[in-house]
Formats: sequence, structure tokens, C-alpha cells
Amino acid sequence: MLQAPDGVHMNDPFLSFRSLFPAYSEGVYVNHAAVAPFSTTVRETLLDYWSRRSRIPVDVYPELVELKTRFRNLMARLIGARDPGMVAFLPNTGEGLNIVARGIPWKEGDRILLNPIEFPANIYPFMNLENLGVILDWVEPVNGRILPDEIARRITPRTRLFSISHVQFSNGFRADLAEIGSLCQEQGIWFVVDGIQGVGVAPMDVDTWGVDALSAGGHKWLMWPMGTGFLYTSPRLFKTMQPAYAGWLSVKDAWNFLDYKLDLADSAERFEHGTMNFIGLVVACQVLETFLELGIAAIHERIMNLTEQLIQGTAARGMECISPGKRSERSGIVSYRIPDAEGVVQSLQKHNIWAAARSGILRFSPHCTNTPEDIEQILSILHTIRVIS
Repeated sequence: MLQAPDGVHMNDPFLSFRSLFPAYSEGVYVNHAAVAPFSTTVRETLLDYWSRRSRIPVDVYPELVELKTRFRNLMARLIGARDPGMVAFLPNTGEGLNIVARGIPWKEGDRILLNPIEFPANIYPFMNLENLGVILDWVEPVNGRILPDEIARRITPRTRLFSISHVQFSNGFRADLAEIGSLCQEQGIWFVVDGIQGVGVAPMDVDTWGVDALSAGGHKWLMWPMGTGFLYTSPRLFKTMQPAYAGWLSVKDAWNFLDYKLDLADSAERFEHGTMNFIGLVVACQVLETFLELGIAAIHERIMNLTEQLIQGTAARGMECISPGKRSERSGIVSYRIPDAEGVVQSLQKHNIWAAARSGILRFSPHCTNTPEDIEQILSILHTIRVIS
């Protein structure tokens, strides 16, 4: 539950949430698309876990197993999945995408549709299938946007899967997953989503949208530790997948050690092959509860208002944004193609503003923990260092 320090007014739950993060009192942090800071609540959660693991009986595995069920239920609520059993706790985005890529039975000549502005985590798992005779096709972006009409034009009779990021890491374009999902279902192809820049920013409804697989790491917008993430698979995709590898926890009767039956679990637990990052899982559950308490729709609205303020403020001062202008296509990422983006980031850091540079692009990524005052400070310093007029 949200509990602000003494003296913090509870009328604004986002200010109360913000007050739990030491980083926000030390500067303007708008780099959540890279990694999010930890709160004092996370520290307390970790200390509690340490306390239980450092004393007799030490082995707290039974209660941690129950925690996995709690995680699946919370995660399913956040992404709109009816069946929590289709959620697996994994280390990162790439792990989940590799499980999907290697779990689908491919035939030589099958085709996969991608686009050329993806983060590599959503390219290499599928590129690695070319040695099986799988062919990659590419949808070209239109002004940095991947449009359903362009996707439809590139689908062939042998296309079996389309994969896209919910939000593009460089320019912040947010794909219309509902329309793309409908298209994929009409064409009978699997619909896979890299969700790392979207989950925790915008509402999701994987069941209604026809998403067959959603994989995401949690150390960005979800504010989990590094090395934590999840994979969701639709029941229809799950039924067709054959895991490329298995571990002792992949089977139904895992604790019957010497009865070697590769009888895979009927849930996404089959993708959790061994002892997992329980420290990360403890934190993930704590943060998920807070996000659900705040409400993902409210989180999204706050982030959209902050990005609108930044886009309008820079535009009024002669700085052109390359992120989408339409609210329906926007995310928590606001990007600018400017000379010496890396140098500008360094100059901003000297003024205690923490953003990022990606391939010559200046990228800001405010979360619900940021404020309008943070955005005004960014605009002021951009003027001071002569990036804007």
C-alpha cells in the first residue's frame, strides 16, 4: 500500500509516491526508458527478505512458491490477461522472445515480419531462426511509425508471425496493438509484442487485442530490479509451443526428483526452468500492487500530460520533436534529433537533469513520479545551454 513519509500530503497520490524515491530529491530524473530508480519501500522489502533469509530456518522456499501465484495474478490484472497461468516470471525481454521464437514449430520457407527500428532484443531471437530456413521480411516505417496498412501489404501466404514493440525505444511511437492484433487474427499469424517500453505506461488488454505473446523486462517503467521480467502467451499459442529446453521445475511433479517424466506443466511454469530470482520477484509484487492501487489509466494520463507539456514547451522555443504528435501514438518517450545529443546529455547532467542519448537522438522519458515543475526546469536548462531559444 502507498504510505508517504510523515508530513507528506496524501491528496495527490503521485506526489506521495514520488516522495518515496530519494533520486527525485537529488535532480530531475527523466530516464525511465533506460532504468528506473528504487523507492524506500523497495529498500524495506529487500531488507525484510534479507532478514528472513539470514536467520533460521533460512529456507523460505515454500512461501516464495506462493509468491509466484500472487505475481501471476497481479501481472494478469495489469495487462488484461484472463488466465494468470499464462504468465511466466523471467529475467528479461529477450528471454521471453527467445522462448517464443524457439517454441513455435517452424518449416523451411516460413516467414517472419519485423521492422527496422526495433531494439535488438526483438530482432535477434527471430534472426537466429534463419539457420532453420525461416525468412525475415521487413515493414518500412512511415515517419517513424509502423502502420497497420503497411503491415498488411507485407504479409505473404507463408508469413507466420509478426513482432513489434508496443513502444519504439528511440522515438516513442506507440503501436495500435488492437488494430494490429485484429489484422494478425484475420491473416492467421501469431502476434508477438516486445512490451518493455509500454507495460507500466499505458493500459493493456492482451486478450481483447489478440496478443499471442507479450514479453517485457521490469527494470524500466515497472520499476523492478534489473534481471526481472515476464512472458505472457495466449492459450492458443501456448498449446502449439514445444519448449526448446526444460529444467527441473518445468514439469508437473517437480518434487518427485528421481521419477524422470518429462511431463510439462500445464501452465507457463514450464518456461521457468529452475530456481528463479526471488529477490526480484518479491520487489515486483510490491511494485505491482502500488501500480494497481494508483491505477494504470491514471498513471498513463499523468505521463501523457507531462509529455504534452514538454513537446509544447520545446516546440514554442524552436525545437522540433520526432516523437508522434497524436496522443494515441504517444508514450512516455519524447525524442529530438539534434546535433551532438551525447554532449547535450552531459550538459544536462551538469545541471542535475538525467536524460539519455540513443544513436544521435536526445531522449526524455518522464514517469508518473515526475511533475510539471520538472518539465519547466528541463525547458529552463535547455534554454540555458542554448539548445532552445
